[in-house]
Amino acid sequence: MSLSCNCHATFGTTGRAVRQHGQMRARRGSAQRSAVLPRPVGSPTCLLVITILLSLLLDPAFLLTQGHQDLPSVEPNSSLNVKFDPKKMQLTWDCKENTTSGHCVMTHKEKGQIKKQMKRCQCTFQDNSLHGGVTLTVEVYVNQRPISETLVYTNPGKEGTAAQNFSCLVYNADFMNCTWAKGHAAPDDVQYFLYIRNSTRKGERECPHYLTDAGTNVGCHLQDLSGLTSYNYFLVNGTSRETGIQFFDSILLLKEIERYSPPHNITVNCNESHCLVRWEKPRTRKNWSNREFQYQLDIWRRSNSGHSENQLIVVSGDSENRYNFPSPEPRGTQMVKIRTADARRAHWGDWSQPIQFGSEEPESSLVLVYVLVVLGTLAGGLACGCLFKRFLGSHSLFPPIPRIRDKLKDDHQIDHQAVLCPPATRFHSEPRADLRLKPPRLPLPGPLRT
Repeated sequence: MSLSCNCHATFGTTGRAVRQHGQMRARRGSAQRSAVLPRPVGSPTCLLVITILLSLLLDPAFLLTQGHQDLPSVEPNSSLNVKFDPKKMQLTWDCKENTTSGHCVMTHKEKGQIKKQMKRCQCTFQDNSLHGGVTLTVEVYVNQRPISETLVYTNPGKEGTAAQNFSCLVYNADFMNCTWAKGHAAPDDVQYFLYIRNSTRKGERECPHYLTDAGTNVGCHLQDLSGLTSYNYFLVNGTSRETGIQFFDSILLLKEIERYSPPHNITVNCNESHCLVRWEKPRTRKNWSNREFQYQLDIWRRSNSGHSENQLIVVSGDSENRYNFPSPEPRGTQMVKIRTADARRAHWGDWSQPIQFGSEEPESSLVLVYVLVVLGTLAGGLACGCLFKRFLGSHSLFPPIPRIRDKLKDDHQIDHQAVLCPPATRFHSEPRADLRLKPPRLPLPGPLRT
């Protein structure tokens, strides 16, 4: 502080001397106005300090060093202390000063790389299965310099001890069953437990009713699905005194694992030529629109003992839950049953109870008609046979009349005997013995009478 004050006093004395010297030079004339500076009056130590400061300020190397000192240096191998919370699917690290931006990458074995942008020195991922292990990478920019760190998340425990063949099924809109099998390398005293977490990550509950096999939990039955959302996170972990048990987890969409019930209120109305089948969509866990369903119809005659000879009929949900098909009268007793599936996946549910339509009277009358037609055909055939036989008999009794000979072309004499004979004797091949032709009597010669 004193050094600063002394310096300012020296610079003031030097100014006054310069002004006095200028006045003296002006009085001497214009010829003596050459630039002759007076010697500064002051302490030599102060002048030395000023000289050193000026030399440092004017040195380019010093200016460049001061510019770099404005940006604090960052160690290239500084650790971010990355941590991962599997319940929250959240990746966190220690925030550095002047951190501008960054992102995170989750490398999944099935889904590949999943990227998320940094928010307040953390990244939150959507629910993903972790039993296969994932690799997490953080890359941030501190003072415009990138810093990255990688964390490998593995499934602890002995290989092959986790639950396997895990699956769940929603049925009757209100119930769900989940089943799994014991790991092939799991010890005998292993015990599994199921935990379910919805997509909001606010509610997590354990299975209320386990299904066991030889004392080991191998399934779960839920009677209340009110706390579940569209997709949920399922975790099966295990315990054992002999070794560590690996966990198994899965993300399931309830719409994909729901098996729909049969349709309701199935009715059939028929007229003289067609029949119309109507039904209502089944009750599901969520109220879906009609276009989210597809239906399969099976129509057969009751005499076929439940085995349909026709191909199954698939009807879209856009058809207003109706199907019209030709069925002219007379029709016999027929049956129809329907089942439901999702419009995007042909996972068919159970069949409905068969619905009967038609009657037995038209069928019996139809059989009677067939019998009458057969009998009429046989009777007509017999009648035609009898008439044909009678015609052949009459032909043998009345042979055709012989053709009359041409007198001009016939070289023989006219058989007077044949002409004179009666018709009854002309058609016999052999003449009768008692029937002989007598020669005609000629008149005796005698006198002519006048």
